Amino acid sequence: MSDIREILGVDEATLLRMAGAGPRYTSYPTAPEWKDGFTETDALAACARAAQRPQEPLSLYVHLPFCERLCLYCGCTVEIHGHRDRPVTYLDALEQELEIVAGALGQRRDVSQLHWGGGTPTFLLPEQLERLWRLITRHFRILPGAEVSLEVDPHITTFEQIDLLTSLGFNRVSMGVQDFDPHVQQVVKRDQTFDETEALVGRLRQRGVDGINIDLMYGLPDQTEAGFADTLAKITAMRPDRLAVFGYAHVPWMKPAQKVLEKTAHLPQAVERARLFALAVQKLGSAGYELIGLDHFALPSDTLWKVLQAGRMHRNFMGYATAPADEMVSFGMSAIGDLGNTFVQNARSTQEYEPALRAGRLATVRGLVRSDEDNLRRAAILSVMCRMRLDLDELERQTGRTGLAGHFATEWGELQRFVDEGFARWAGARRFEVLPRGRLFLRHMAMVFDEYLRRQHGAEDGRPRFSQTV
Repeated sequence: MSDIREILGVDEATLLRMAGAGPRYTSYPTAPEWKDGFTETDALAACARAAQRPQEPLSLYVHLPFCERLCLYCGCTVEIHGHRDRPVTYLDALEQELEIVAGALGQRRDVSQLHWGGGTPTFLLPEQLERLWRLITRHFRILPGAEVSLEVDPHITTFEQIDLLTSLGFNRVSMGVQDFDPHVQQVVKRDQTFDETEALVGRLRQRGVDGINIDLMYGLPDQTEAGFADTLAKITAMRPDRLAVFGYAHVPWMKPAQKVLEKTAHLPQAVERARLFALAVQKLGSAGYELIGLDHFALPSDTLWKVLQAGRMHRNFMGYATAPADEMVSFGMSAIGDLGNTFVQNARSTQEYEPALRAGRLATVRGLVRSDEDNLRRAAILSVMCRMRLDLDELERQTGRTGLAGHFATEWGELQRFVDEGFARWAGARRFEVLPRGRLFLRHMAMVFDEYLRRQHGAEDGRPRFSQTV
């Protein structure tokens, strides 16, 4: 690999100095700031506010938490089962939740983006997948041209499932790979071969799917540059439309299963992680992929690249998105919705979620009604993360607020250090622009506008609340 400074534009000393914990800003305010004690009443009130915009389409998310096995790196909310009939009672609960929420949304039923996440959605048998589709389309109308996507595990996903899903209308598929290196897979308890992944990609192409996303991960235990380079070569040969190259988030205080990795393997530190990411930038760039924002890459033909160029890219709980809708209604255990100026989250276990729905009530347990100040800072953070700039004139037009130069005087001064480092530049007194070499530090720049971080720099017990930024 070429020198890390040549690829990323920063030296190792700078990387070490910038390393630390920070949010990924898939929401603002971030989840640690949300309040316990939210109830069905709060969720229904949010739906009622959202219902006042009946002509606006929605994004719709369904969380399917089941997996056959636990991958030790996993940070998702999952439940491990060996029995494929387990989703039956879960689908019963989803049926009840869909009915309650759809009724509260009134005439607002159009969907321009649908995503099934998990867990492993293809844990469900074909007849269960079809049942879920019927439940959704009974209450919501999937608009022509909608982005209809789901996550799959190539190790367990069958051609029968792919044929069914594409016949239903799924047109974008995201599959986890992380790393093909056999040793790394053994350490993290992942069992997935290149051949089965390539075969699934081929089947999707045969079925006309022109939106294939592959997830990779850098900073995994015992991961090496040589092994990751081999993975990148195999991935680019498959030519997915989009890639997400995430930094492994080691958060054992949240995911206890990760603790074993500290005892059995080497965890790459900041400079090693940055070298792995630099390798991805180099190899993917050579293959024609463009770096988008924090950790996404796309071919210039992909819609994500196009919306970035048009200034319409968005960021939500699923990462970077094409933003066909600005409110998301979510279903299932642990699912997070964003509608009616409110974040709402369901119970984080099926043992709590399913009984609530059997009793005829929503399983809402946490949430936050955003203030005007929250929304202003959210808009600023999204502009930095998604548009690589912050223009106060644009922000005033977007939010209807005036006097932002004074309001953000402290923050504007703090951004100067990124200019001094060569990560950004001023384009006039009221416009801050991120330079290509500054994209590695988008989270740092966004953190300047996070007023909650100003109040608390760590958890009450002294542990960090977020993953490493580098």
